[in-house]
Amino acid sequence: MSLLRPDLSDLPAYQRPPEPPTGVRLHMNEPAQDWPEAPRNALLARLRTMPFHHYPERQADLTERLRRRLGAPEGGLLLGPSSGALLDLVAMAGLSAGERVAIPDPGFSLYPLLVRRHGGRVRLVPQGTGFPLEPWFGALDCRQLWLTLPNNPTGAWITPAELEPLLAVAAARPEPPLVVLDEAYAEFAPATHRLAVDRYPNLVLLRTFSKALASAAWRIGYLVGDPTLISQLATLQLPYSLPTASLEALDVALDFAADFEAAVRVIPERRDRLAAALPSHRAAPSAGNFLHLSPDPSDALEAAGLKVRRLPGANATRITLGTEEATARVASVLGASLPASAPRPRRRLLVLDIDGVLIDADRSFMEAVARALAELRPALPWSDETYMAFKRLGGFNNDFRLAAGALALAEAFGDEDLQPRVEGTMGRGFPELEARFQALEPAAQAVVQKHYADTIRMERPLVSLPELQATGWDLAILTGRPPEELDLAWRVLGFRLPAICDAAPHLRKPEPAGLLQLADAFRAEEIVFVGDTVDDARCLRAAAALRSELAWRFVGVGPDRARFCGPGDGQSTTLLDFLPMLNQEPS
Repeated sequence: MSLLRPDLSDLPAYQRPPEPPTGVRLHMNEPAQDWPEAPRNALLARLRTMPFHHYPERQADLTERLRRRLGAPEGGLLLGPSSGALLDLVAMAGLSAGERVAIPDPGFSLYPLLVRRHGGRVRLVPQGTGFPLEPWFGALDCRQLWLTLPNNPTGAWITPAELEPLLAVAAARPEPPLVVLDEAYAEFAPATHRLAVDRYPNLVLLRTFSKALASAAWRIGYLVGDPTLISQLATLQLPYSLPTASLEALDVALDFAADFEAAVRVIPERRDRLAAALPSHRAAPSAGNFLHLSPDPSDALEAAGLKVRRLPGANATRITLGTEEATARVASVLGASLPASAPRPRRRLLVLDIDGVLIDADRSFMEAVARALAELRPALPWSDETYMAFKRLGGFNNDFRLAAGALALAEAFGDEDLQPRVEGTMGRGFPELEARFQALEPAAQAVVQKHYADTIRMERPLVSLPELQATGWDLAILTGRPPEELDLAWRVLGFRLPAICDAAPHLRKPEPAGLLQLADAFRAEEIVFVGDTVDDARCLRAAAALRSELAWRFVGVGPDRARFCGPGDGQSTTLLDFLPMLNQEPS
């Protein structure tokens, strides 16, 4: 009798494909360069004093550091010993015997092994050298969908907007499949799919530091997803699964994130120069740090001392982008000359608040709150000045919370004019009433929204889409509106942009999570946030503190801007007045 599962009897062990014993390593999709000297020395200094006889105890600390940098909710991120190990955890937790997992074909060679070892069955979704979505719609009856974007070994990628219909249909099914977005190569793509995570609880995002932080040797990856789902996966992770050295390596690498980011940023331009230069080999469009070349040139490349990954049965090979010198050698062997590099434009993102920036909504919201308070607390004196006092205090950027705050203060202090009391807190606020604010907010929201359905007619747009597009920057929204009111804003504006709204506590300004998610989603290097409240300014400053390797700038608009703008901030009467100055260096 077998002492192991019968279905494992014909499961082959993972073996690396055959490769030449020597040569330049362009076959493993590793970073082109090793750690820079400064972070290497910093890590070596730590390792010299690291207690080898202690169990690793910093996983929680590093998880929290990374969670805050990525703008994930509390409990929404899981570190693990490589992205492959985390995917193995997903298969273990989500598959019963015989259940199917849809994977791309061609795809990552490890996927079938992970599915089979947990008793699942593979459903191949044909992709060719692109990433057509149509076949995936036919695989929605599978238990899990593993989508690799960019795909390995082809480099194929699609935009978040193109992927959205599949995610929406999958989430709407009576029993939604778990969608795993494997973004092992996301840092080399034009954008990431980071914004999908908070909107779809049946989706997890999988990433690795093997490429982003040149840390393949340290075997660190992470999952981002719904906290309930992530917490269930965490219960299956073995204690002390990440070695102390790997955790210290991650901590140091994050300290030197700018050094690693600079090395990553040059690869897409180098990749595209090589692809365009090759005269007799077709390079499939790639968003990874590699190219899929056909017909197969591996014999010539290996004869020249360049290791590449042969793709049996495809008459093709996958070649990793190495250093500039190694890439020039590849081009030369294949009968081409690598074009000289050109100055690389910075990835620039303009983030806009809605109310007071894109839309003149003050009168609309003031009136909705005033009507709601008149209904809920008729004896409470209320004025536009009291409304603005709450806004200037900070923490009340959301009007439902503002109305709840007024009701809580009236409970605590009676039906008095609240303006002097709010202005007299010296910016401290009312932390002792926080629990009451939260308790009253749902009822306040229902009544404010009821009146807002009428007062919305008072709103008007302050800028047009062509005026924004003329800046040449990527464009996104960060608003304190909840999802249903964001939909109303689109009607007023007449256009839509990628947006993050107040859909969860970690997205409520002045929390920086929304800005950090947008920076990740757009792979931005320079972010300008235009807002009209103290909470907007605080949000930008908190994001800048967490990701100091990026260039951040706040621009305050509106009549109150002098109250919350600080040194180095931009100021303008309106967004439209500021746009011509956007591409000027700040004074």
